[in-house]
Amino acid sequence: MSRAGREHNAAGANERRTAASPAARSCTVVGLIGGIGSGKSTVARMLGKRGARVLEADAMCAELRRQPEIKSAIRERWGSAVFGADGEVDAAALADIIFERPGDLDALNAILHPKVMERIEQEIAKCRGPGGPGMCVVDAPLLLESGLDRLCDVTLFVECDAATRAARLATARGWAPDEIERREARQRPLDRKRQAADLVVPNSGDLAATRTRVREIAASLGYDGD
Repeated sequence: MSRAGREHNAAGANERRTAASPAARSCTVVGLIGGIGSGKSTVARMLGKRGARVLEADAMCAELRRQPEIKSAIRERWGSAVFGADGEVDAAALADIIFERPGDLDALNAILHPKVMERIEQEIAKCRGPGGPGMCVVDAPLLLESGLDRLCDVTLFVECDAATRAARLATARGWAPDEIERREARQRPLDRKRQAADLVVPNSGDLAATRTRVREIAASLGYDGD
């Protein structure tokens, strides 16, 4: 995207925030999008260190998978093979199954996503209420696909080249490149995610540069930290 395009998107984001109610303007809700391994969580932590409230969908899903009713629904659908010796859901074993068959991923999303959406909506409402933080960050892998972006005032695309993402995921999770492709095939293509974003955060190299860009964006949104 050209500089002019980014400025146009930023202007559009500011217009949406200005058009919001006074209560909504008290907290800017930022949605993060990008490829797997691009560093969305890194950007979220940077904003969190500046005082923003960070809502992590993956952490919420992990918490939900420990709830009895959710475990029961998962066991009914996929059996004991996706449970560990401790009686908890084995997330890796479950992922091996659900990313092989689209129907299984849809089934898991049907179990988890309504509760995650509800939780995120509740947390955003709290942030926009009296005494809330100046910024709330939504870190959700399927932000666009689930429609969570409708709750956000601005979306940031965390940009990172494929080679760097592959190296990060090989080190952190032991993934082969085809595993990334398998999972991203169930998400919106990266070029469409980038087009949907209001602002871009480069994150292929020096973290200091990423941190500087994050600080610039926060300032442009009227947020200098709580």
